[in-house]
Amino acid sequence: MERTVQRTLRVLSQLEQHDPDLFEIRFDLMKSTSSIAEIRRATDLPMIATSRRRGEGGFFLGTEEARMKTLIQAVQDGFDYVDVELNTKNVNNFVRHLEQDGARAIVSYHNEKSTPELPALESILKREKDAGADVCKIVTTAKIYADNLRCLAFLNKHARKTRLVCFAMGRLGMPSRVLSPIFGAYFTFASSGVGKETAAGQVPVNSLKDFYNEFGIA
Repeated sequence: MERTVQRTLRVLSQLEQHDPDLFEIRFDLMKSTSSIAEIRRATDLPMIATSRRRGEGGFFLGTEEARMKTLIQAVQDGFDYVDVELNTKNVNNFVRHLEQDGARAIVSYHNEKSTPELPALESILKREKDAGADVCKIVTTAKIYADNLRCLAFLNKHARKTRLVCFAMGRLGMPSRVLSPIFGAYFTFASSGVGKETAAGQVPVNSLKDFYNEFGIA
């Protein structure tokens, strides 16, 4: 989540030594997105375009029209995925638009206050599927360590039939972030470095890769 395209390019170059599987580019704070195509050309790895509103845990303060325009531009420039929030107005239409332009939609839900009970998680997942999600993403907040178990159990139940990302944010949610791929998550997130977290509880990519290598699950 850098403020300029050039700073983003420098970070991408630094991160490739860690052999990531994909990159998420957060456009929340980027001052100008006129040269997004340079970011896409910087790597052959898949890329997710995201611009998160404050109400969803992000930092974007512009209009909804401007936010959508940036995401569509990213698709036109070759980004593989777009993260679109479940409560986005006319989310079904926007997902169809993305797919027609050749991108895959990650339909996401974020709860910065708690981890809902299992029936609520089931309902959220159904709504994401109904919206046409290629990848369903449910991110909660851990208030107690047991919330990790709820996310991982839910993930383990559904990941065999659904491309699903599910974990809890916050310091207490770190176990579910790290362990979610073991329980079938389509992917998990790491920060580009200490102090570069885009959400609470992210582990730096080098630390996460070291953990996976140590346990033979890289």
